[in-house]
Amino acid sequence: MIQGTIPGNYGSSMTMQDIKSVFSKFKVSGSWLEGAPTGSGHIHGTWLIQTTDKNHKGYILQKINNKVFPPVEEMMDNIHLVTTHIKEKNREGGMQVLEIIDTIGGKNHLTDHNGNYWRLYRRIFPGFSYDTVPNENVACEAGKAFGQFIADLSDLPTGLIFPVIPGFHSVEMRYENFRKAVDSDIKGRVQEVRNEIDFANSQIDNMRLIPRMEKEGKLPVRITHNDTKLNNVLFDENDNAVCVIDLDTVMPGLSLYDFGDTIRTAANTGEEDEAELENIQFSMPVFKAFADGFLERTISFLSPVEIELLPLASQYMTYIMGIRFLTDYIDGDLYYSTHYEKQNLRRCRAQFRLMECMIGKYRESHEIIDFLAKKY
Repeated sequence: MIQGTIPGNYGSSMTMQDIKSVFSKFKVSGSWLEGAPTGSGHIHGTWLIQTTDKNHKGYILQKINNKVFPPVEEMMDNIHLVTTHIKEKNREGGMQVLEIIDTIGGKNHLTDHNGNYWRLYRRIFPGFSYDTVPNENVACEAGKAFGQFIADLSDLPTGLIFPVIPGFHSVEMRYENFRKAVDSDIKGRVQEVRNEIDFANSQIDNMRLIPRMEKEGKLPVRITHNDTKLNNVLFDENDNAVCVIDLDTVMPGLSLYDFGDTIRTAANTGEEDEAELENIQFSMPVFKAFADGFLERTISFLSPVEIELLPLASQYMTYIMGIRFLTDYIDGDLYYSTHYEKQNLRRCRAQFRLMECMIGKYRESHEIIDFLAKKY
């Protein structure tokens, strides 16, 4: 057992005795055996707990960061609703789904005497994750996983899900925030980033196509994951996808968001803050493999317009992250944590470089999507 203060970000002041006390408030099998901090996330505090019940592979306890997700009740109700809905479908041989463990009082989360929020999941086992794509099979499996997630929720009314972060993927809102930052120039950094500002301004009209099509009713609003990084899929030892995790941002959105955000992260051959921009390329093999898996699970219900806009969705999500990093740099690095000077600027430049590569491969991307759509 680990003693003393737990390292990490959110919840770093907690002792293991504190964790043990919180854990005792949930309905679990067996009694406490040991616990240790786990995971690489920066938002919630996370611990792996083992009990004396050898039939269970343990539990994942999280201290919820209600500064990032203030509507905790609504967020947890969202997660409970979607996980229950998926589980009730009981697909034979299908992927696992996160299982919330209720408190002894029967709630889906705990509020302690200090006003901190906690939740407990049954551990998914086996459950390996990747931060970068090791092979095309993993990319395809991730596509299947995120595609199946949307498919499983396609018959759940969007009105039942609370929008925990309104405008999360709104390019209009992000661009407005960017323009305000430029106009204010509170840190005197605008002159340094004129090229990035010019690029952002040159692309906004193309990016507005997606919200315009949604407003015109040509893009259906669905229940989507909205944070489809590769490491939000767990795999088994054979690289088969077994579970989609990190459901905090599940809310009404577009299928394009989930497709585009995975491509943004998985098909980038460089680092998020890559200094050598020539190292950043848009991996077409990864794009094709992910799209193959995604369309296999969604082709039966995606509209022709959704399918047509999948290549643009990759640019859209990359653009949003680029202007978010740029906005934060201009404002003085207030939102994203940085480990060295100008990291947010490097992040912005890396996103914009990736977007330029996507634009250069736009026709090829369309040809791949057309080919796969006919395949299925």
